[in-house]
Amino acid sequence: MPQTMLAFLAMMMISISSLNQYQAQMRSYDNLIHSEYEIMANAVTIERMEIINLGIDWADLNALHGDSTAVSYAVGATIVPFTMRSAIQFVTVTGAASGTPTSYKEVALTTSHERFNLDLVTHTRIFAE
Repeated sequence: MPQTMLAFLAMMMISISSLNQYQAQMRSYDNLIHSEYEIMANAVTIERMEIINLGIDWADLNALHGDSTAVSYAVGATIVPFTMRSAIQFVTVTGAASGTPTSYKEVALTTSHERFNLDLVTHTRIFAE
């Protein structure tokens, strides 16, 4: 009977060890996938910020406030969809939020993906009049 209990205990220890190893591998895989999505989100956010920088006048930036846009990143034949939100606010020359209109506006683009419950990246840039 003691040998049976020891064998059972050994099997339980091996099972727990295997489960822990499997969970560690899954966490590692999830972290890798999250990192890949962050890289893609970063690319589409920087691209959109450059489009805003080159194509929109300072006076027209307010029209972007609250905008939610679907953007995508192509990986071969696969298209990865993201959601990008825009926030525009007046700031001081040092970048601190201002309650009154100034000659500076901060554009904040936040990109997320439906797979994750958090924003992947946020890029901000200050535009001067």
